[in-house]
Parts: sequence; structure tokens; C-alpha cells
Amino acid sequence: MNDKQVTLHAFETDYMKELHHWLNDSVSISMVGRTPLTYEQTVKHVEEKRQDGDLLLAIKNEEKRLIGWVFLQNIELEHGRASIGILLAPEARGQGYGEPAMKQMLDIGFKQLRLNKIYLTTRGVNEQAISLYKKVGFSVEGKLRKHAFFEGEFHDTYIMGILASEWD
Repeated sequence: MNDKQVTLHAFETDYMKELHHWLNDSVSISMVGRTPLTYEQTVKHVEEKRQDGDLLLAIKNEEKRLIGWVFLQNIELEHGRASIGILLAPEARGQGYGEPAMKQMLDIGFKQLRLNKIYLTTRGVNEQAISLYKKVGFSVEGKLRKHAFFEGEFHDTYIMGILASEWD
């Protein structure tokens, strides 16, 4: 049983510096498949997500320290679906914070936004993330074979989803 507690609240502009650091962490870059971002690109990325109507929430630990963000994007209320994403600070990874953060965001998606489905994509090599997603109830719905190229090799990408009926 995970006893870690987190709180979610609006992602403040003041948090950009930390987000910029997390996005440029080498593990984050290899697992998500991006190139490093400048601070200005990070700010633009967040502004675009806000303009697109994404729900961006900061994750804070028991000490009220900022340790990550979680978001719903591609929110399509007419189809009852959205995509979820999470990024934890390097020092917070593997500590048990991802599970309560994901569960709280799934609760918001299913109970407040009344979504029918929440989905995500992840690299097949990101075993830590896949384990977390399965633990909170996601199922692998498909695999895009040799879909992502990094570190000199092609890797599979998994499509995972969870339905409201599976969450209740």
C-alpha cells in the first residue's frame, strides 16, 4: 500500500523554472523523446497547452514542495476522452508519488469532467511508467512497433487506456 500523499493545484507561472529543469533532465528527454528546450521554449510550451484548454496541475508532496506536474490534454468532451501525462522531478521519481497523483487526476477526469476514457502513449522501454500505469488501472490497447528512435535504436510505443467503468 502506497502511503505517499500529494496535493494537486493549478500550475502557476512561478513554477516554470522547475518545469524547465525537469523537462531537460536526461532521463525525461530519453523517455519522452524530445530535444532539450530553452527556458523561452518551456514558457511557450506551457502557454500553448493553456491555450489548447489543457488542464495543468502542479503536484506537491507532504512538505508542500513542488515535485511535478500532471495534465489532461486533447480534451474532447464531445467524445468523452482526454490524454493524460505526468512528469516528476528527478529527485521525486521512484518514490511513490506518481500513483496518488495519477489517481487524483483520473478522479478529476472521470468524476468532474465526466470523461468516458483517459489514454496515453509511452515508450516500451519506460518500464517504470508502464508499471505505474498498470497499477492505477490502465490496459495496453495497442503497440506501435519500432515507432520511436533514440539512443541509436528503434523502440516500441504503447497505447494505454482506462475507461470510466473500470475506474469506479
